[in-house]
Amino acid sequence: MVLGRRRLLVLGGGVLCAEALGCGSGASDPVVLQPQIPAGSAAGIAAGTLRPIPGAAVAVGRDGGGIFALSLVCTHAGCDMSRNGSVSFGRIDCGCHGSIFDGQGNVLRGPANQPLPHLVVTVDASGALTIHGDQVTGPSTRLQA
Repeated sequence: MVLGRRRLLVLGGGVLCAEALGCGSGASDPVVLQPQIPAGSAAGIAAGTLRPIPGAAVAVGRDGGGIFALSLVCTHAGCDMSRNGSVSFGRIDCGCHGSIFDGQGNVLRGPANQPLPHLVVTVDASGALTIHGDQVTGPSTRLQA
């Protein structure tokens, strides 16, 4: 089969648009969390908040149990929801394929079928938080700070 110039441009443009919308495989740019991610001051995390950490695909929040951290890498196709989505205490939306998670990382709507991993978060003597992107913890684990 011979592809004419017009057909080649249409196909190539479609592939580029699909990748820009998050429909590509993403295999060339996997999101890798850093082992230690500075997350600001424990005193700066108000109850009932969940906020993404700039430059990292993680969020830190505080609920009635304490401080917790979540990965913002969608469990469907690995999309970084801190860059392509929205994050609030009650809802995390993936802008790539439409998955929705509650503020604790549980799947509310697919295509994702696995919850977002909770990550270990620690505090030092000065009150500075560190999220450990390489250490998954249980969803009920909280830091008392």
